[in-house]
Amino acid sequence: MQDVATAAITSISNPRRAVTERDQTNQRARARNRSSIRPATPERRHASACAPQPAFTASRALPRAAPAAAGRMPGRPGERVFFNAKNLLERKRLGEFLDELSKLQGPLAGPAKPPELIKFSTAQTVGEAMKVLAAYNILSAPVSDAATGEYVGMLDVADVLGGVVRGVYPELLEKGFLEQHKRLSISELQSVGVDFNARKLSNLLHGGDLWFKGDTESNLLEVVETGFRVRVPPKVHTPHHHLKVHHRVAVFDILPGEQTPDGPVPEWHITDIISQTDVLRFLTSHIDRLDPAFNFPVSKLGLVTNDVQTVTASTPTLAAFALMHRKGLSGVGVTEAAGGPLLGNLSMSDLRGLTPERFGALALPVGSFLLLQKGCGLRWEDCLTESLPAAIKEGRWHEALAALPLVTCTPETPFKEALGQLVDHHKHRVYVVDGEGRTIGVVTPTDVLRMVSA
Repeated sequence: MQDVATAAITSISNPRRAVTERDQTNQRARARNRSSIRPATPERRHASACAPQPAFTASRALPRAAPAAAGRMPGRPGERVFFNAKNLLERKRLGEFLDELSKLQGPLAGPAKPPELIKFSTAQTVGEAMKVLAAYNILSAPVSDAATGEYVGMLDVADVLGGVVRGVYPELLEKGFLEQHKRLSISELQSVGVDFNARKLSNLLHGGDLWFKGDTESNLLEVVETGFRVRVPPKVHTPHHHLKVHHRVAVFDILPGEQTPDGPVPEWHITDIISQTDVLRFLTSHIDRLDPAFNFPVSKLGLVTNDVQTVTASTPTLAAFALMHRKGLSGVGVTEAAGGPLLGNLSMSDLRGLTPERFGALALPVGSFLLLQKGCGLRWEDCLTESLPAAIKEGRWHEALAALPLVTCTPETPFKEALGQLVDHHKHRVYVVDGEGRTIGVVTPTDVLRMVSA
């Protein structure tokens, strides 16, 4: 493993709780911080080309209605159809949840996590962080203040792309730009990558002003509602809104800190990271004893919306990510021609493994970028020398992208099957397609958690 990766790892222990001063500290801390939202400081509000921006959130075009009137049965006002699921979340403590999650087997076990919690410092550079994320095949990690050790936010690869778009290519955010500029330069983006990745993480943070401080005694419903913020209406899921959905939250251990006349000031130490997908895996493990509504077709739950955002496979990748940034999306469908059948999916998770040396790949067409990132017969050397397959050169994307994995369902697919596809395939989007393969809806972890927690 690279030295920079080793230097960035912090092993966080979770010692046994004492029954005296520490428990008293915990009680006082929870009273002050339960479901807390920390206001932004003037320093955190400082605007710059790399200023913190909200997370990329509900994965669809805007505007749209919330699914199934937020968990209520269509046509039956006031009747909640996911009562058992919500009750399970409310009864499950985080400590129990984490223990149960670690014992899941097979597809429910999920991808392997790093043996130790990866944690960054604001003194590190963007490039150092990108290399560590790539080395461990993860998308985000918590960041602490280099001077105080205080948690200040989560760094996500999407934040890096957002910083590049806002600070270097703001014209990509303008409507109509792509109609005039069909290509971006690989060499120019390579140069941009070298400069941008030399910047400090202190100028590029996500979610540092708003977060949920949960410990092992918090319940899972608090994490879903206050941590992930899935109850935020989709219409405010925009990059510059002060509200946003979080896809991951940190779990803290509360320790007694500096002594004051009112008792010790609590210190919060990160012990784990929980994602929306983790909660989906937990729900899936209990699916047989949850609500009958999980057997309803996705169309009955309001997940067929006919407003799914797509891009063509020939769109420059950075421009596609700029579109996602502008509309507050975490993914878009990929087609050969506008309005055509679905061929693939471009999401923030496709940035996994991107290093500063490969920034030029963002100039490639979306189709080529996906084939490169997923190892489907296209090498970086081929892209640099333009030794590309004929199907790519001639724009026959339905042929070129045929090998890409694509997870879809129909309007009549039972909701629990769509949920199972999200979990089994480790995906964040299951597209609902019509008989001709065109996208008419999408199911995301945020949709699932929004409905079951309503």
